[in-house]
Amino acid sequence: MTQDGSISNEQREFYRIFSQHLRGHDGVFTVEDIERLLMEGKKEVPNLIDEEFFKMGEAILNRYRNKNEDAINERIRRLAEEEARKRAIAEEEARKRAAAEEEERLRREEEERIAEEARLAEEARLAEEARIAEEARLAEEARLAEEARLAEEARMAEEARMAEEARLAEEARMAEEARLAEEARLAEEARLAEETRLAEEARLAEETRLAEEARLAEEARLAEEARLAEEARLAEEARLAEEARLAEEARIQAELDAGEAAKQAYWDEQELPGDEAKVVPDLPASAAPLPEEGGRRGGSKLKFLVVIVFGLIAGGAAYAYFLM
Repeated sequence: MTQDGSISNEQREFYRIFSQHLRGHDGVFTVEDIERLLMEGKKEVPNLIDEEFFKMGEAILNRYRNKNEDAINERIRRLAEEEARKRAIAEEEARKRAAAEEEERLRREEEERIAEEARLAEEARLAEEARIAEEARLAEEARLAEEARLAEEARMAEEARMAEEARLAEEARMAEEARLAEEARLAEEARLAEETRLAEEARLAEETRLAEEARLAEEARLAEEARLAEEARLAEEARLAEEARLAEEARIQAELDAGEAAKQAYWDEQELPGDEAKVVPDLPASAAPLPEEGGRRGGSKLKFLVVIVFGLIAGGAAYAYFLM
């Protein structure tokens, strides 16, 4: 019972199972039998708390000892008499049964001997058949093993052949890759060399072009300097010629002026009768054209110098145009 006086489901189940064990017990009841039945009931109700089990077991044992002692002793006595009768009957039956068993044993031994002989013969036959079958199995296994060995050797040879072919193919592939890589390297080196050569040629051509341009520029500069020098020389010659012409004209004019003054002085010294008007005769024809001829020569020479200067200027401009 629980603390509040009620019976739990586990306790109720335990009482039911324990009662079944009591009703099914055969023989004299002892305290050991009750304890054993209590333990068997406990095994069938594992959820029963040990503390409750101990309390219930102690209550059952005390009740068995105190209240049912006479009934139990009477039952024990009746059971003892019944047990003695049963034991006598059992002994007689055991004697008869022993005789029958002995006879049965002898018969069974004979049957067993015959069966053993038959079994041994059967075993020998079966062993022979098993030996023959084993030999056949071993021969078959040996044949299969030989076939498997030959097949394995053929497979390994095929694998070795394929591996060799794969190795050769791999070597050929690697050699081809190496060849292609070498060709690519040589092509790249050739390309770089060609690019270097072209770059060098371009550099040399550029240097040549620049040198040629510098040379032509220097020639143009020298030509321009020569032209300018020539123009300066021609201008200087023209200036000197002009100065010479002017000096010549001045000299001629001075000579003319001196002649005119001399002629006038000459006629002033002459006294004509009748105070006639003095007529100054003209100079000879050969004396008057002299200044004009000199002027024509100076003018022609000046025109010639101007033409030369303009020609040099036009030639220098044309030369500079072609250089550009």
